[in-house]
Amino acid sequence: MKKICFLLVLSLIFFSCSKDEDEDQTQNFTVHLNVDRFYQCGNDNESVRAFLSDENGTILDSGDLKKGQLTTLSFSKDASVHFDLSYMRYDITDLGREVYSLVTFTNIEAGTYYIEGPSTFYESSNDEITLKLYNTGYPFEVTSRLNWEGAGGPENGGYFNFSSNLVVSPTSDFYASFKSPNDQFDRYYWGEDIPEGSVFNIDYGTLPEITNIVNTQIPSNNFFYFSVEGLRNNDVNNIHHSIAYENSSEGNTSLSTSVPPNIFDNYLFNVYYNTNNLGYSKKMFTNTIPEQINTPTINLTINNPSPQNFNMSTTGEATIYNVTFRAENIDDTVFFVQKIYGEVTPEVSFSKENLRMNIQQSYQGLSWLETISLGSAGLVYYSLTNSYKDILKNEIKGKRYEIPAVNGFIDSFSKQFN
Repeated sequence: MKKICFLLVLSLIFFSCSKDEDEDQTQNFTVHLNVDRFYQCGNDNESVRAFLSDENGTILDSGDLKKGQLTTLSFSKDASVHFDLSYMRYDITDLGREVYSLVTFTNIEAGTYYIEGPSTFYESSNDEITLKLYNTGYPFEVTSRLNWEGAGGPENGGYFNFSSNLVVSPTSDFYASFKSPNDQFDRYYWGEDIPEGSVFNIDYGTLPEITNIVNTQIPSNNFFYFSVEGLRNNDVNNIHHSIAYENSSEGNTSLSTSVPPNIFDNYLFNVYYNTNNLGYSKKMFTNTIPEQINTPTINLTINNPSPQNFNMSTTGEATIYNVTFRAENIDDTVFFVQKIYGEVTPEVSFSKENLRMNIQQSYQGLSWLETISLGSAGLVYYSLTNSYKDILKNEIKGKRYEIPAVNGFIDSFSKQFN
Protein backbone atom coordinates (compact mmCIF):
# COMPACT_ATOMS: atom_id res chain seq x y z
CA MET A 1 0.00 0.00 0.00
CA LYS A 2 2.85 2.39 0.87
CA LYS A 3 4.49 1.54 -2.44
CA ILE A 4 1.31 2.38 -4.34
CA CYS A 5 0.99 5.73 -2.54
CA PHE A 6 4.62 6.52 -3.29
CA LEU A 7 4.13 5.81 -6.98
CA LEU A 8 0.97 7.94 -7.04
CA VAL A 9 2.75 10.91 -5.44
CA LEU A 10 5.68 10.45 -7.83
CA SER A 11 3.36 10.44 -10.84
CA LEU A 12 1.64 13.62 -9.63
CA ILE A 13 5.01 15.35 -9.22
CA PHE A 14 6.05 14.20 -12.72
CA PHE A 15 2.78 15.43 -14.21
CA SER A 16 3.15 18.77 -12.47
CA CYS A 17 6.72 19.18 -13.71
CA SER A 18 5.69 18.22 -17.23
CA LYS A 19 2.93 20.79 -17.15
CA ASP A 20 5.33 23.47 -15.92
CA GLU A 21 7.78 22.59 -18.70
CA ASP A 22 4.99 22.83 -21.29
CA GLU A 23 4.01 26.24 -19.95
CA ASP A 24 7.64 27.33 -20.12
CA GLN A 25 7.66 26.41 -23.81
CA THR A 26 4.94 28.93 -24.67
CA GLN A 27 5.06 32.68 -24.83
CA ASN A 28 2.70 35.54 -25.48
CA PHE A 29 4.37 37.18 -28.50
CA THR A 30 3.08 40.75 -28.82
CA VAL A 31 3.89 43.55 -31.24
CA HIS A 32 2.62 47.10 -30.69
CA LEU A 33 2.59 49.28 -33.82
CA ASN A 34 2.23 52.90 -32.76
CA VAL A 35 1.54 54.93 -35.92
CA ASP A 36 2.65 58.55 -36.14
CA ARG A 37 -0.21 60.99 -36.74
CA PHE A 38 1.43 62.20 -39.97
CA TYR A 39 2.04 58.70 -41.36
CA GLN A 40 0.71 58.32 -44.91
CA CYS A 41 -1.88 55.56 -44.64
CA GLY A 42 -5.62 55.10 -44.57
CA ASN A 43 -6.79 58.03 -46.69
CA ASP A 44 -9.54 57.82 -49.32
CA ASN A 45 -7.53 55.82 -51.87
CA GLU A 46 -5.24 53.66 -49.78
CA SER A 47 -4.98 51.45 -46.73
CA VAL A 48 -2.27 49.58 -44.84
CA ARG A 49 -2.87 46.37 -42.90
CA ALA A 50 -0.35 44.55 -40.71
CA PHE A 51 -0.13 40.75 -40.43
CA LEU A 52 1.66 38.63 -37.82
CA SER A 53 2.56 35.16 -39.12
CA ASP A 54 4.70 32.13 -38.32
CA GLU A 55 7.44 30.54 -40.43
CA ASN A 56 4.87 28.47 -42.34
CA GLY A 57 2.97 31.55 -43.49
CA THR A 58 0.00 30.98 -41.18
CA ILE A 59 -1.59 34.30 -40.26
CA LEU A 60 -1.84 34.56 -36.47
CA ASP A 61 -3.23 38.08 -36.10
CA SER A 62 -3.81 41.21 -38.18
CA GLY A 63 -4.99 44.79 -37.89
CA ASP A 64 -5.24 48.03 -39.87
CA LEU A 65 -2.64 50.76 -39.44
CA LYS A 66 -4.23 54.17 -38.99
CA LYS A 67 -2.74 57.60 -38.37
CA GLY A 68 -2.19 58.40 -34.71
CA GLN A 69 -3.47 55.01 -33.51
CA LEU A 70 -1.99 51.96 -31.82
CA THR A 71 -2.38 48.51 -33.42
CA THR A 72 -1.54 45.43 -31.32
CA LEU A 73 -0.82 41.99 -32.79
CA SER A 74 -0.43 39.07 -30.41
CA PHE A 75 -0.27 35.27 -30.34
CA SER A 76 0.73 32.57 -27.83
CA LYS A 77 2.86 29.80 -29.26
CA ASP A 78 6.01 27.74 -28.79
CA ALA A 79 8.85 30.02 -27.74
CA SER A 80 11.18 28.60 -30.37
CA VAL A 81 8.95 29.71 -33.27
CA HIS A 82 10.09 32.66 -35.40
CA PHE A 83 7.54 35.30 -36.28
CA ASP A 84 7.22 37.47 -39.38
CA LEU A 85 5.56 40.86 -39.68
CA SER A 86 4.05 41.99 -42.98
CA TYR A 87 2.49 45.23 -44.22
CA MET A 88 0.07 45.12 -47.14
CA ARG A 89 -0.41 48.56 -48.66
CA TYR A 90 -3.16 49.22 -51.19
CA ASP A 91 -3.03 52.31 -53.44
CA ILE A 92 -4.98 53.69 -56.38
CA THR A 93 -2.82 55.87 -58.65
CA ASP A 94 -3.93 59.02 -60.45
CA LEU A 95 -4.42 56.91 -63.59
CA GLY A 96 -6.76 54.53 -61.74
CA ARG A 97 -4.26 51.67 -61.50
CA GLU A 98 -4.34 49.54 -58.38
CA VAL A 99 -1.04 48.82 -56.61
CA TYR A 100 -0.62 46.24 -53.84
CA SER A 101 2.69 46.44 -51.96
CA LEU A 102 3.46 43.63 -49.52
CA VAL A 103 6.55 43.99 -47.30
CA THR A 104 7.61 41.09 -45.06
CA PHE A 105 10.11 41.38 -42.20
CA THR A 106 11.39 37.94 -41.15
CA ASN A 107 12.26 36.81 -37.63
CA ILE A 108 11.15 39.95 -35.80
CA GLU A 109 11.36 40.76 -32.09
CA ALA A 110 8.38 41.46 -29.87
CA GLY A 111 7.99 44.99 -28.58
CA THR A 112 6.75 48.45 -29.53
CA TYR A 113 7.52 50.03 -32.90
CA TYR A 114 6.83 53.70 -33.64
CA ILE A 115 5.87 53.76 -37.32
CA GLU A 116 7.00 56.98 -38.96
CA GLY A 117 7.12 56.43 -42.71
CA PRO A 118 6.44 59.19 -45.26
CA SER A 119 4.57 62.17 -43.92
CA THR A 120 1.45 63.75 -45.41
CA PHE A 121 1.99 66.88 -43.34
CA TYR A 122 2.98 69.93 -45.35
CA GLU A 123 3.94 73.27 -43.88
CA SER A 124 1.49 75.97 -44.96
CA SER A 125 2.84 78.91 -42.92
CA ASN A 126 5.53 81.44 -43.86
CA ASP A 127 8.29 79.02 -42.89
CA GLU A 128 10.56 80.05 -45.74
CA ILE A 129 13.36 82.38 -46.80
CA THR A 130 13.45 84.45 -50.00
CA LEU A 131 16.65 85.59 -51.71
CA LYS A 132 16.21 88.22 -54.41
CA LEU A 133 19.43 88.12 -56.40
CA TYR A 134 20.36 90.65 -59.12
CA ASN A 135 23.35 91.06 -61.45
CA THR A 136 23.42 87.29 -61.83
CA GLY A 137 24.16 87.00 -65.52
CA TYR A 138 21.40 85.34 -67.49
CA PRO A 139 20.38 82.51 -67.60
CA PHE A 140 21.05 81.66 -63.96
CA GLU A 141 21.38 78.29 -62.18
CA VAL A 142 20.65 77.19 -58.61
CA THR A 143 23.26 74.49 -58.00
CA SER A 144 22.23 73.29 -54.51
CA ARG A 145 19.29 73.86 -52.22
CA LEU A 146 16.89 72.14 -49.83
CA ASN A 147 13.62 72.92 -51.56
CA TRP A 148 13.11 75.72 -54.03
CA GLU A 149 10.93 77.52 -56.48
CA GLY A 150 11.64 80.71 -58.32
CA ALA A 151 11.86 82.62 -61.56
CA GLY A 152 14.36 84.91 -63.23
CA GLY A 153 14.93 87.11 -66.23
CA PRO A 154 17.46 89.38 -68.02
CA GLU A 155 16.56 92.60 -66.22
CA ASN A 156 19.02 94.25 -63.81
CA GLY A 157 21.92 92.31 -65.29
CA GLY A 158 20.00 89.11 -64.81
CA TYR A 159 17.99 88.37 -61.67
CA PHE A 160 16.55 85.41 -59.81
CA ASN A 161 13.97 85.32 -57.02
CA PHE A 162 14.64 82.22 -54.96
CA SER A 163 12.44 80.83 -52.16
CA SER A 164 13.03 77.83 -49.94
CA ASN A 165 11.42 76.33 -46.85
CA LEU A 166 13.43 76.50 -43.66
CA VAL A 167 14.25 73.20 -42.00
CA VAL A 168 13.24 74.35 -38.52
CA SER A 169 11.04 77.17 -37.28
CA PRO A 170 10.97 79.96 -36.24
CA THR A 171 14.69 80.37 -37.00
CA SER A 172 17.08 78.21 -38.98
CA ASP A 173 20.51 78.06 -40.58
CA PHE A 174 20.38 78.16 -44.37
CA TYR A 175 22.75 77.30 -47.22
CA ALA A 176 22.32 77.58 -51.00
CA SER A 177 24.68 77.89 -53.98
CA PHE A 178 24.33 79.43 -57.43
CA LYS A 179 26.13 79.68 -60.75
CA SER A 180 26.17 82.48 -63.30
CA PRO A 181 27.17 81.67 -66.89
CA ASN A 182 29.79 84.41 -66.53
CA ASP A 183 31.50 82.68 -63.56
CA GLN A 184 34.05 79.89 -63.36
CA PHE A 185 33.00 78.93 -59.83
CA ASP A 186 29.77 78.60 -57.86
CA ARG A 187 28.89 81.29 -55.35
CA TYR A 188 27.09 80.60 -52.09
CA TYR A 189 24.83 82.14 -49.49
CA TRP A 190 25.11 81.11 -45.84
CA GLY A 191 23.01 82.46 -42.98
CA GLU A 192 22.64 81.45 -39.35
CA ASP A 193 19.49 81.76 -37.23
CA ILE A 194 17.46 83.32 -40.04
CA PRO A 195 13.84 84.09 -39.01
CA GLU A 196 11.06 82.63 -41.14
CA GLY A 197 9.58 85.01 -43.67
CA SER A 198 12.93 86.79 -44.18
CA VAL A 199 13.54 88.52 -47.54
CA PHE A 200 17.06 89.51 -48.69
CA ASN A 201 18.01 91.71 -51.67
CA ILE A 202 21.52 90.66 -52.70
CA ASP A 203 23.92 91.71 -55.44
CA TYR A 204 25.05 88.35 -56.82
CA GLY A 205 28.60 89.67 -57.32
CA THR A 206 29.01 90.18 -53.54
CA LEU A 207 28.48 86.49 -52.76
CA PRO A 208 31.72 84.56 -52.06
CA GLU A 209 33.02 82.09 -54.63
CA ILE A 210 33.63 78.38 -53.95
CA THR A 211 37.09 77.69 -55.29
CA ASN A 212 37.54 74.35 -53.52
CA ILE A 213 36.23 71.64 -55.87
CA VAL A 214 36.57 67.95 -55.01
CA ASN A 215 36.36 65.44 -57.88
CA THR A 216 35.34 61.89 -56.90
CA GLN A 217 36.14 59.02 -59.27
CA ILE A 218 33.70 56.09 -59.49
CA PRO A 219 33.71 52.91 -61.65
CA SER A 220 32.28 53.08 -65.18
CA ASN A 221 28.49 52.94 -65.30
CA ASN A 222 25.35 53.37 -67.37
CA PHE A 223 23.63 55.57 -64.78
CA PHE A 224 24.67 57.37 -61.61
CA TYR A 225 23.19 59.47 -58.85
CA PHE A 226 25.07 61.26 -56.10
CA SER A 227 24.46 63.81 -53.38
CA VAL A 228 26.52 65.51 -50.70
CA GLU A 229 25.11 67.06 -47.53
CA GLY A 230 27.00 69.27 -45.09
CA LEU A 231 26.59 69.06 -41.29
CA ARG A 232 27.81 71.22 -38.41
CA ASN A 233 28.98 69.77 -35.09
CA ASN A 234 27.29 72.42 -32.95
CA ASP A 235 23.91 72.27 -34.70
CA VAL A 236 21.32 71.02 -32.21
CA ASN A 237 18.82 70.59 -35.07
CA ASN A 238 21.20 68.32 -37.04
CA ILE A 239 20.30 70.00 -40.35
CA HIS A 240 21.52 68.24 -43.49
CA HIS A 241 22.44 71.05 -45.91
CA SER A 242 22.47 69.98 -49.55
CA ILE A 243 25.72 71.13 -51.21
CA ALA A 244 25.86 68.85 -54.30
CA TYR A 245 23.44 66.82 -56.37
CA GLU A 246 23.61 65.25 -59.81
CA ASN A 247 22.32 62.28 -61.79
CA SER A 248 22.76 61.13 -65.37
CA SER A 249 21.45 58.33 -67.55
CA GLU A 250 24.49 58.72 -69.79
CA GLY A 251 26.89 57.59 -67.07
CA ASN A 252 29.88 59.43 -65.65
CA THR A 253 33.04 58.41 -63.78
CA SER A 254 33.83 61.79 -62.20
CA LEU A 255 31.59 63.52 -59.66
CA SER A 256 32.18 67.17 -58.76
CA THR A 257 31.44 68.81 -55.40
CA SER A 258 31.92 72.53 -54.73
CA VAL A 259 32.84 72.70 -51.04
CA PRO A 260 32.27 76.05 -49.26
CA PRO A 261 35.10 77.07 -46.88
CA ASN A 262 34.86 76.98 -43.07
CA ILE A 263 31.15 76.15 -42.81
CA PHE A 264 30.66 72.42 -42.48
CA ASP A 265 32.50 70.01 -40.17
CA ASN A 266 31.26 66.74 -41.67
CA TYR A 267 29.65 65.45 -44.84
CA LEU A 268 27.16 62.77 -45.78
CA PHE A 269 28.32 61.46 -49.16
CA ASN A 270 25.92 59.23 -51.09
CA VAL A 271 26.46 57.67 -54.52
CA TYR A 272 24.56 55.06 -56.53
CA TYR A 273 25.59 53.71 -59.93
CA ASN A 274 24.61 50.77 -62.09
CA THR A 275 25.91 48.83 -65.06
CA ASN A 276 23.38 46.76 -66.97
CA ASN A 277 21.50 44.79 -64.27
CA LEU A 278 23.97 45.41 -61.41
CA GLY A 279 23.61 48.29 -58.95
CA TYR A 280 26.04 49.58 -56.32
CA SER A 281 25.85 52.29 -53.70
CA LYS A 282 27.95 53.74 -50.90
CA LYS A 283 26.89 56.18 -48.20
CA MET A 284 29.63 57.69 -46.02
CA PHE A 285 29.66 59.92 -42.96
CA THR A 286 33.00 61.67 -43.26
CA ASN A 287 34.92 64.88 -42.57
CA THR A 288 36.60 64.65 -45.98
CA ILE A 289 34.78 64.15 -49.26
CA PRO A 290 36.34 61.06 -50.93
CA GLU A 291 38.33 61.33 -54.13
CA GLN A 292 37.61 57.74 -55.18
CA ILE A 293 34.85 55.17 -54.62
CA ASN A 294 35.51 51.48 -55.25
CA THR A 295 32.94 48.80 -56.01
CA PRO A 296 31.60 47.09 -52.83
CA THR A 297 32.96 43.56 -52.28
CA ILE A 298 29.58 41.92 -51.57
CA ASN A 299 27.81 39.76 -54.14
CA LEU A 300 25.00 37.24 -54.54
CA THR A 301 24.09 34.33 -56.82
CA ILE A 302 20.50 33.19 -57.31
CA ASN A 303 20.27 29.39 -57.23
CA ASN A 304 16.48 29.13 -57.25
CA PRO A 305 14.36 32.21 -58.10
CA SER A 306 11.04 30.57 -57.21
CA PRO A 307 9.10 32.18 -54.32
CA GLN A 308 8.06 28.68 -53.25
CA ASN A 309 11.67 27.58 -52.67
CA PHE A 310 13.92 30.62 -53.00
CA ASN A 311 17.66 30.10 -52.58
CA MET A 312 20.69 32.33 -53.06
CA SER A 313 24.37 32.22 -52.14
CA THR A 314 26.12 35.33 -50.81
CA THR A 315 29.76 36.38 -50.59
CA GLY A 316 31.39 39.17 -48.61
CA GLU A 317 30.16 40.70 -45.38
CA ALA A 318 26.57 41.95 -45.39
CA THR A 319 23.93 42.53 -42.73
CA ILE A 320 20.50 42.36 -44.32
CA TYR A 321 19.05 41.16 -47.64
CA ASN A 322 16.00 42.29 -49.55
CA VAL A 323 14.33 40.22 -52.27
CA THR A 324 11.52 41.60 -54.43
CA PHE A 325 8.91 39.67 -56.43
CA ARG A 326 6.49 41.25 -58.91
CA ALA A 327 3.35 40.51 -60.90
CA GLU A 328 0.76 42.39 -62.96
CA ASN A 329 -2.55 41.46 -64.49
CA ILE A 330 -3.02 40.98 -68.21
CA ASP A 331 -4.23 44.51 -68.97
CA ASP A 332 -1.69 46.31 -66.72
CA THR A 333 -4.31 47.79 -64.42
CA VAL A 334 -3.34 45.93 -61.22
CA PHE A 335 0.22 45.58 -59.92
CA PHE A 336 1.58 43.47 -57.07
CA VAL A 337 4.99 43.76 -55.39
CA GLN A 338 6.32 41.72 -52.48
CA LYS A 339 9.56 42.69 -50.73
CA ILE A 340 11.15 40.38 -48.15
CA TYR A 341 13.80 41.41 -45.61
CA GLY A 342 15.98 38.85 -43.84
CA GLU A 343 19.34 38.22 -42.21
CA VAL A 344 22.26 37.52 -44.52
CA THR A 345 23.96 34.12 -44.27
CA PRO A 346 26.23 32.38 -46.81
CA GLU A 347 23.18 30.41 -47.98
CA VAL A 348 19.76 32.10 -47.85
CA SER A 349 16.62 29.98 -48.29
CA PHE A 350 12.98 30.78 -47.65
CA SER A 351 9.44 30.19 -48.86
CA LYS A 352 6.92 32.98 -48.35
CA GLU A 353 4.49 31.71 -50.96
CA ASN A 354 1.94 30.43 -48.42
CA LEU A 355 2.10 33.75 -46.58
CA ARG A 356 1.48 35.71 -49.77
CA MET A 357 -1.45 33.49 -50.75
CA ASN A 358 -2.98 33.65 -47.26
CA ILE A 359 -2.75 37.44 -47.17
CA GLN A 360 -4.07 38.05 -50.68
CA GLN A 361 -7.25 36.12 -49.87
CA SER A 362 -8.35 39.25 -48.01
CA TYR A 363 -8.10 41.33 -51.20
CA GLN A 364 -10.66 40.66 -53.91
CA GLY A 365 -8.62 42.66 -56.43
CA LEU A 366 -5.90 39.98 -56.29
CA SER A 367 -8.13 37.00 -57.10
CA TRP A 368 -6.35 36.70 -60.47
CA LEU A 369 -2.87 36.43 -58.92
CA GLU A 370 -1.41 32.92 -59.03
CA THR A 371 2.33 33.32 -59.50
CA ILE A 372 4.93 36.03 -58.96
CA SER A 373 8.37 36.46 -60.54
CA LEU A 374 11.70 37.50 -59.09
CA GLY A 375 12.33 41.19 -59.71
CA SER A 376 15.49 41.98 -57.77
CA ALA A 377 17.71 40.91 -54.89
CA GLY A 378 20.07 43.02 -52.81
CA LEU A 379 22.51 43.00 -49.90
CA VAL A 380 23.39 45.83 -47.51
CA TYR A 381 26.37 46.12 -45.17
CA TYR A 382 26.51 48.55 -42.23
CA SER A 383 30.07 49.17 -41.04
CA LEU A 384 29.19 50.32 -37.51
CA THR A 385 26.68 47.61 -36.64
CA ASN A 386 26.35 44.02 -37.71
CA SER A 387 23.08 43.53 -35.84
CA TYR A 388 20.32 42.36 -38.16
CA LYS A 389 17.74 43.00 -35.43
CA ASP A 390 18.76 46.65 -35.06
CA ILE A 391 18.63 47.30 -38.80
CA LEU A 392 15.32 45.45 -39.11
CA LYS A 393 13.78 47.69 -36.45
CA ASN A 394 14.56 50.73 -38.60
CA GLU A 395 12.94 49.07 -41.63
CA ILE A 396 9.81 48.15 -39.64
CA LYS A 397 9.52 51.71 -38.35
CA GLY A 398 10.03 53.18 -41.83
CA LYS A 399 12.90 55.18 -40.36
CA ARG A 400 16.10 56.14 -42.17
CA TYR A 401 19.20 54.65 -40.56
CA GLU A 402 21.53 57.43 -39.44
CA ILE A 403 25.24 56.57 -39.51
CA PRO A 404 26.18 57.20 -35.87
CA ALA A 405 29.83 58.27 -36.17
CA VAL A 406 32.37 59.78 -38.55
CA ASN A 407 34.06 57.22 -40.85
CA GLY A 408 30.99 54.97 -40.81
CA PHE A 409 29.58 53.79 -44.14
CA ILE A 410 26.88 51.68 -45.78
CA ASP A 411 27.57 49.49 -48.82
CA SER A 412 24.78 48.12 -51.02
CA PHE A 413 24.65 45.73 -53.96
CA SER A 414 21.66 44.66 -56.06
CA LYS A 415 20.74 42.62 -59.13
CA GLN A 416 17.74 43.27 -61.36
CA PHE A 417 15.96 40.35 -63.06
CA ASN A 418 12.86 41.79 -64.70
